[in-house]
Amino acid sequence: ITCPGVLLKDKEELYLSVSVLGQCKKTQCVPAAFPLFFQEKLVFEKTFADIVDPGHLVELLELDTAVLELIQLVPPVGKILATYEENTRDFLFPDPKLTRGHHGLDREILMKRSPSFTGIAPKLRFSTSSLIRESLLSSGRSHIQ
Repeated sequence: ITCPGVLLKDKEELYLSVSVLGQCKKTQCVPAAFPLFFQEKLVFEKTFADIVDPGHLVELLELDTAVLELIQLVPPVGKILATYEENTRDFLFPDPKLTRGHHGLDREILMKRSPSFTGIAPKLRFSTSSLIRESLLSSGRSHIQ
C-alpha cells in the first residue's frame, strides 16, 4: 500500500482485513510507515452446493461484497484508515468475462480514506487468482466449489 507524502500521526502497527465469500482474514501487522508491505497469501474457499449452472454462480458472486479495510491498532478497538468495497465477481474477475488467463495479476486500486485519515487515498497493489472446480456430492449430484 502506497500513500506518498503521508505520515501517520499514530505509531501503532497496521494490518489489512479482507472479507470475501463470508470469510474474514487479516494480514500480519506492519510498522506505521508508508509504503506498507503485506507479502502474504490469503486463501478463501467456498463450496456452493446445488449450483450446476455457471451463470448462477456469477449471480451469487455479484450479490456478495468483497471488503478490504486498512486498520491501525489504535486503542481501544482499532481505527479504520481506508476501505475498498466491490462485488466479489468484479473483485475476483476484473475483466468482463469468466475466462482463463491472468485476470487478477498486479492490480492497483484506490482505497476510500476514512474521514479521520488525512492525505491522499492509499493505493493498494495486489493480485488475485481463482480456481472454480466441479465436484460430486455423495448423492451423485454435481456442484461448484
